Amino acid sequence: MTAVDAKLRSKTQVLAWQGWRLAISDSWNPVKVDGDYNEGSLLLADLHSPRLGLRWKRASKRGDPAAWANRSLRDEVGQLAAAEAADYKMPGAGDWAVSRLYIDRDPPGRDVWVGHSKSSNRVLQVVHHAERRGTAFSDTLLPSLTDTPADEAKHWSIFDLSLITPPGLSVQWYRFNAGDLSLGLADAKKKITIVRQVGPAALALARQSLLGWLTQQQEQTRKLYRPIQNGEPTTLDLADRTIDGLSGILHRKRRLWWAWMVAARQTMLAFHDPLRDRLLIGQSQNESAMRDVLKTVGWARPAEAS
Repeated sequence: MTAVDAKLRSKTQVLAWQGWRLAISDSWNPVKVDGDYNEGSLLLADLHSPRLGLRWKRASKRGDPAAWANRSLRDEVGQLAAAEAADYKMPGAGDWAVSRLYIDRDPPGRDVWVGHSKSSNRVLQVVHHAERRGTAFSDTLLPSLTDTPADEAKHWSIFDLSLITPPGLSVQWYRFNAGDLSLGLADAKKKITIVRQVGPAALALARQSLLGWLTQQQEQTRKLYRPIQNGEPTTLDLADRTIDGLSGILHRKRRLWWAWMVAARQTMLAFHDPLRDRLLIGQSQNESAMRDVLKTVGWARPAEAS
């Protein structure tokens, strides 16, 4: 475990998305997710109101990050308030070329931090909607903020789904439904790997068997593929245990022999993780790479993040 992991796991909840990682309150959940690694936004809220907003984009080669930071502060809190912002030395890990912080002294209000990360050449704005005046934003949340370069492995942790992707894989799409979370990962050749988590497993398996969940996943590709193998027993070796599951193999339909853009073969895997009470489902044309990702699911288990 790295020093960053130890620090993050000492908090109540880990948020990791598009290279950004920080510790947040366990009562905050994403209510709006948009964009990709180069540009996007994320809004977190509790049961009462918005609590934290992140907005980022790739810094322009000809632009001035300091000028962007000042303009971002001015647009968020106004010119007079922005003039009160001061340079802020980030106590956590990371190489920040620009780091400025504005604290609203009259709660409830908005605390705003803006920075430029040299690690990914991205500019980031973090807006904290404080319930009461305190130092949690500057003393706890911001020190936990880290950035990951585009060419390095990335940690992901959002809602109940957490995993680690190797360099070269990026999130192309996501579906977050209650108890059913999916990420679509793509490599440089646009080959898609799907990672899906369903839980609680006790309720999911009461609805249908593990084979039923595997077949349900296959149904989503029936226009392009036909199953040639289904329900074969398999296992997945995690760091501390082995879990059982089923595998299936799909082959491209004969009428699509000319469709070179459609992979000739797809592998699907479904596992039951009784310790986490979750089902793990994977789909990819690269089984080895898919297994490597599935092994990392659950790295930020709530029991370890509390």
